[in-house]
Amino acid sequence: MIETKGLQKTFRHPAGELKVLQGIDLTIKDGEMMALVGASGVGKSTLLHILGTLDRPTEGQVLHDGIDVFKLAEKAITEFRNKRVGFVFQFHHLLPEFNALENVIMPGLLAGEKDRNELKDRARGLLEELGLKGRLHHRPGELSGGEQQRVAVARALFMDPSVVLADEPTGNLDTRTGRELFDLLSRLNAGKGITFVIATHDKGLSDRCQRVISLADGKIEA
Repeated sequence: MIETKGLQKTFRHPAGELKVLQGIDLTIKDGEMMALVGASGVGKSTLLHILGTLDRPTEGQVLHDGIDVFKLAEKAITEFRNKRVGFVFQFHHLLPEFNALENVIMPGLLAGEKDRNELKDRARGLLEELGLKGRLHHRPGELSGGEQQRVAVARALFMDPSVVLADEPTGNLDTRTGRELFDLLSRLNAGKGITFVIATHDKGLSDRCQRVISLADGKIEA
């Protein structure tokens, strides 16, 4: 479903260049649950950002279903990202002034969908499925860390994306809550066939994924 060819990323600054990715060739299969592991600074987040078109590679290609996404116009890339890719980060990035239901429908509003009742019905179904039936109208500050991440997962799933990219999604949670969240992602993968690419430092979590990609010095080590 997703393929990278010769992916490179170099950050340039006054003191010189920093090569973060150095020739990544990777194929991610539809419905796969993949973990990205490696020490801090090896390029896990950078790779996720490029896979999700949040950042551009210095060289190389990213193909989604055979389409070279970075050859699209900027507007088309933005539309692609909003409709085809879901993101879950270590910090949930929920909007504090809006409740859970309103946070989840944001991708639909950004996509120009007008029927707010239909958007809220979809969001309500997702939140209830993720165990938040009684928390729909609570703002982020009124939710626990695990509940906030569940809202973030619902938001990531709202547009029915082809892939969900998760960057240390359990990194800001205690061990028990982190494992509960990972259990949730595993059930979504197994039950709905959602593709997940998860960057994590937690070996216990990465070992439960179908495939583990280890990065070192900007390259795939194993």
